[in-house]
Amino acid sequence: MHPKDHTGLIGEQQAAEYLQARGHEVLERRWRSRHGELDLITRDQRQLVAVEVKTRRGIGYGHPFEAVTDAKLRRLYLLLREYAAEHGLLRVPRRVDVVSVLLERRDTALPEPAPRIEHLKAVAL
Repeated sequence: MHPKDHTGLIGEQQAAEYLQARGHEVLERRWRSRHGELDLITRDQRQLVAVEVKTRRGIGYGHPFEAVTDAKLRRLYLLLREYAAEHGLLRVPRRVDVVSVLLERRDTALPEPAPRIEHLKAVAL
């Protein structure tokens, strides 16, 4: 597995745990259709949520949130609508959230760095 892919999987796991601790029910991980992929799909109270997870090991290439462009957001909303239609959930309110997971190593004695997680709710175009 490519190191970038491993980092992404760690971030998705950290994001799922973070969201579950805040009341989200994780419905799907890495849901795919022929149009793309959603990292996480959760239910937050009565809302269906597509969660884009951006994980980095530092901010040398910018903050993870900067990687979510308007085009990416449009695609996420379309994918969430596709998921809702496929599962009979078109009447359920929907939103797109973005979770940033920074895995900056602070203590080299630790096997994995402690994550710094930030969560943007209902990111709009």
